[in-house]
Amino acid sequence: MTINRSGVISVNGMGLNNYSRDELDTIHHAACHILKHTGVLVELEAAAEYFNSAGAFVEKKGDNWLVRIPEWLVTDSISSAAKSVTYYARNPENDLYLEKGRVGFGTFGEQVNVIDLDTRQCRNTTKADCNDIYRLVDALDRLAWAQRAVCPGDQLSTAQAVHNFQALITNTSKHITIGMVDKRSVETIVKMAAAAVGGDEKLRQKPICTCSCCPISPLTLAVQCCETLIAAVKGGINVDIMVMALSGGTGPVTLAGTIVQTLAEQLSGLVLAQLVGKGSAVTFGSCSTIMDLKTGLSALGAPEWNMIGSALSQMAQYYSLPCRIGSGVSDSKIPDAQAAYEFTLNALPLALSGANMIFGAGGIESGLTFDYAKLIMDHECITSIHKMLGGVNVKDDTLVLDLIDELGPGGSYLSHRHTFQHVRSQSQPDVFDRKTREMWMTSSGGKDLTERAYEKAKHILEHHQPHPLSDTAETTINDLVTGFEESLTS
Repeated sequence: MTINRSGVISVNGMGLNNYSRDELDTIHHAACHILKHTGVLVELEAAAEYFNSAGAFVEKKGDNWLVRIPEWLVTDSISSAAKSVTYYARNPENDLYLEKGRVGFGTFGEQVNVIDLDTRQCRNTTKADCNDIYRLVDALDRLAWAQRAVCPGDQLSTAQAVHNFQALITNTSKHITIGMVDKRSVETIVKMAAAAVGGDEKLRQKPICTCSCCPISPLTLAVQCCETLIAAVKGGINVDIMVMALSGGTGPVTLAGTIVQTLAEQLSGLVLAQLVGKGSAVTFGSCSTIMDLKTGLSALGAPEWNMIGSALSQMAQYYSLPCRIGSGVSDSKIPDAQAAYEFTLNALPLALSGANMIFGAGGIESGLTFDYAKLIMDHECITSIHKMLGGVNVKDDTLVLDLIDELGPGGSYLSHRHTFQHVRSQSQPDVFDRKTREMWMTSSGGKDLTERAYEKAKHILEHHQPHPLSDTAETTINDLVTGFEESLTS
């Protein structure tokens, strides 16, 4: 079965296995050692009580709680977490089934700047940008889900998550991942998602959104992370545990140390999710990379980003759990050659390692800025990566020994019916160019790739309309957003 809009299977094609079973065992046991002996700091009393009642060792530490999690509790939680996870979409054609080896791509998020499509100047993002970008994401077939890509910076900061979800649910029918900020936002977003699918029970049966919950490195489950995780699991939607350690800053400078600390933080969130709702769907998330110790900045274009991500992807497969790993953002400030190289060098190895969800398309300036041309160019590269993941299918009807024998030495395949019947099996570029120089000049006036990509983005926005919400759902969602804002200002 071929699924064009929700990732491709790589296990039968090209792939990378960077770690032996013994090495994966070592990483697992090291993470369990951290959780049992070092522990995690928990800032929310309700979360600490979940750990305490389950048999973890909990002690008061100032205003917080130090929680040490025994290995048996980690093992039990891994066992109870959902192994067969579907990221359902408002339009079922866009459902994303997260099985081992299935690879899909999405945008980076939440970026606070955008390269304006008309002026080409960098400016702060608005809710109108959210609407446009999510409509573009909806139109690009190789983007398997919709992520909170940019920030509605012209809205109240305390209401931005709710406004962002409104833009997402209105402008795309793909599965949605979004950081939901706090308990009240989660509860409102759950109601909005339920309105979109026809009720609370339907949402619980097929949750169309995932709440991204972020531990603070090193080894801290902050109030925000705990509150949103608990509210999301109780609300019946998926969660992912998105860790963003910086090797040399908030994680050890050695990559192995950052990998094992990130895994320990992921597992602490997984345990809490299973204590709140046994069998709940949890995705391992990582955006861990290195801190550039010369500048003090996070380096997202660095090769270490995919090296850490690939290890954590293989640990997720070790546990038979889905994963969402950041990769493909560039540190460049414009969609130039550096941006292209950094996307390819980071996204391709991660895809070959079998990461289920790879997010980073469209991101420049270390994830601060969204660029339309970068997204279009990344999407073209993603199409090529999907082609490579399929590998070469070697069997009788592809070896075509009868055809080779028929044509023999000096024969021509160009005019043969077999070539005509299989011409669509070859890759074909969209904004990339394979023409002669003369054809390139005639067809585009010699425009470079970046300019052609900007033009394609404009063309899509002028013509694409997403699968609409029902009038009732749209009205309910609008009322929920209005009511949420009023509650903040009253």
